[in-house]
Amino acid sequence: MEDKKLTPQESMELIASMIQSTKRRVASPDLRISVMWGVLVIVTAVAAWILLSTTHNPWFNLLWFAIPVIGIPANIILKESKREKSRTKTYLDKVSEGVWKCVGYIAIGLTIICFISQQCGYPMAWLAMFYYAFIIVGFGATVSGLLLCEKSYVFGGLFSIFSGFAIIICNLCQIPLLYSWVVPLYILCFLLMFIVPAFIISRKIKAEGK
Repeated sequence: MEDKKLTPQESMELIASMIQSTKRRVASPDLRISVMWGVLVIVTAVAAWILLSTTHNPWFNLLWFAIPVIGIPANIILKESKREKSRTKTYLDKVSEGVWKCVGYIAIGLTIICFISQQCGYPMAWLAMFYYAFIIVGFGATVSGLLLCEKSYVFGGLFSIFSGFAIIICNLCQIPLLYSWVVPLYILCFLLMFIVPAFIISRKIKAEGK
């Protein structure tokens, strides 16, 4: 039996169906993962910002490790919850998951490099993790937006990437990276990358269900 050839219109409908299927999946368990990371990062950043600004105690920088310590187990739990209800994955699902896995692997590798650098007497190497959060995570959000045809993800990701490069330029030009503006910018980027797109996609899906 020969495979049926799709017409251009049928191909477009199939692609649109795949995108819509992925959006629906993102809007249930996947959306919870996105919001979880966004809220966790924002709450941690606010806590670190307040404590460091009021006490000037550098030990409070350890609060940033709350992101992977809390986020990774929570991510696993939510993924297990998703797996119980999962349907067949589309190609877009697999690509999206692959992108975020790469983002995670980069985080692990960069953490190891920064730790080794600190042991060698270069604690400022941890600043690379800040660049990572803006640029690499921003790239992940941008690619997700392109895959889902969701402009809010693309906008949030690009805003974060350009913000990251702006911070690098400030550092190269020896402009002080003060908590008073860097952390609020960091919070804004994660708000635009994770919370706002989740809200927009959720609203769209609710509207489609009516």
